[in-house]
Amino acid sequence: MNVLLVISGPAGSGKNTVAERLISEMDGKIERVVTSTSRPPRGDEKNGIDYNFFSKQGFEDAILNGEFYEYAKVHDNYYGTSKTAVKDAFGRGKDLILIIDVQGADSWRKIASADPYIRERLHSVFIKPPSIDELRKRLKNRGTDSQSDIDKRMLTALSELERENEFDFVINSSSKDEDFNALKNYYLSLKH
Repeated sequence: MNVLLVISGPAGSGKNTVAERLISEMDGKIERVVTSTSRPPRGDEKNGIDYNFFSKQGFEDAILNGEFYEYAKVHDNYYGTSKTAVKDAFGRGKDLILIIDVQGADSWRKIASADPYIRERLHSVFIKPPSIDELRKRLKNRGTDSQSDIDKRMLTALSELERENEFDFVINSSSKDEDFNALKNYYLSLKH
């Protein structure tokens, strides 16, 4: 059975790093669901690869048309997962990774409670940073956020950390390799 693996955690927790490594090491068995956002691209992000980028109005129109399983407004931008992206991948026999925030993970639990097809495939992982200080350091070191953005993300992180018990599996972050191995072992356990 296909797996829908939701990976969440505060900004800077390393969720993208470990998820992308799992995808690259699983030889095409699992792929990332490209989520949608109304925020502008950062760095060298590409439309259709990193995110599906929408204008704010375009995203709101897609919401009205019922095109998303879930969406949330985070840091003044919309983020969401299109129904087409999930159904197309499962139709190709792929397992899926969703790299989303805690609000998005909560939305997926609600979707699963009403949809048996999603419910039997959904598994959630929370990546917990070793400390608030380490999280702030990671955000500063990635060099993509202004100080005010980092401050906003840190406030959000405090509330997100209180919700780790809502997830099926928690990775207590230490090093990139240890975090990756924890994720890989959990994923492989779901396939047996």
